[in-house]
Amino acid sequence: MIDNRAVLANLVRFLDASDDDVEMDLGTTIDTLRSCGDTTLVPELHRLLERFLDEDDDFGRDVIATILAAIAGTAVLPTLLRAATREAHDDQENLYSEIASLLCADEEAGRRTATAYATSEAVAERRTGLRALACLPGAPAVPLLTVALSDADPEVRSLAVAKLCDTWHQTRAIPYRPIAAPGHAEAYAALEQALRNPFEDVRAAAVGFLGDRGDGDAVGELAAHVDDPTPRIRSAIAYALGQLGGAEAITLLRRLAEDPERGVRQRAQAALGALGGADALDPILALADDPAPERRVEAAKALSRAVESDPRAAQRIIALIGDPEATVRAASVSALATVTERARWTPHVLALADDPDPVVRQRVAVVLRHLDPEAAAPVLRRYLDDPDPTLSWIANRQLQK
Repeated sequence: MIDNRAVLANLVRFLDASDDDVEMDLGTTIDTLRSCGDTTLVPELHRLLERFLDEDDDFGRDVIATILAAIAGTAVLPTLLRAATREAHDDQENLYSEIASLLCADEEAGRRTATAYATSEAVAERRTGLRALACLPGAPAVPLLTVALSDADPEVRSLAVAKLCDTWHQTRAIPYRPIAAPGHAEAYAALEQALRNPFEDVRAAAVGFLGDRGDGDAVGELAAHVDDPTPRIRSAIAYALGQLGGAEAITLLRRLAEDPERGVRQRAQAALGALGGADALDPILALADDPAPERRVEAAKALSRAVESDPRAAQRIIALIGDPEATVRAASVSALATVTERARWTPHVLALADDPDPVVRQRVAVVLRHLDPEAAAPVLRRYLDDPDPTLSWIANRQLQK
């Protein structure tokens, strides 16, 4: 007959060993204890779990939690949830795997327990409760998640947004389930409302959700927020509009392409370049003729998305490669970094191999190797002796590839 207490004691000695003094087949030992059904071990397992938590020993914590859950079942769910509230140096993935199993073993009781944590006054418990709720199948309590969107703790807000997005995607993706499946419409409405949330991170997540959603009617929701006071949000809206596309999105992007913040402008301009077509490209082409060099740089970056799909973009990039301003020439060369029609563009980049500006030559060194490694080799070898140390370093790296 197996002495389960002795097996557990040997396991603890193994977990405590700082060297190889204790030999053990860990997997077999854990399986033996998990399947023993010896409830007299439960008090000792509780004590050991607390000890390993106090010692910040995540491995010991996970081993004991696994055995405890197998022997005691759903009754120890609150214990494991409390353990998950403790600061850890790992992602607690193994611990939450045990929690998920206990939650799903009794979904109704598990949801009540997790909800109590998610609505606690303690931040650590709210985090743990929301993460636990994400382990349960089906639609969560959307009102609870909606409240969590305005939580003072950023991690709680992040978890709430993620669960709302998951709820929408999961209910939408189930075959033969109507679009108004339980939790679907409520989650979407909550995410729409999140566009007006006072916290920037929540608004950004909501914008990202609407961009990923892929339905044109989401453009209308974003339209009301293109004047958000935070540049990060306006930039996120520009990216989302680029994903959604359509005439209304292009109109909004043209407006954002004139935003006072350069980052917002560039994101909108890149989206217009990627969308292509006259309405989208016309403002970028006009930008290429702007008297301000920095605006022509913006045009070159945006046109890189359309250089192979629109002849007008290609012609304008060729013109910008010969721009009198070095910053514009450098940006124009960079615009060719990902083209697939390499033979067409190699001569244009080669023409700048002896450009007087070192930054332009640096861009040539990188892009030319992408376009034509054979043509790039003699140029790169020559750059090894260039007076610009950055260029010689780049050339050396490119030759080693």
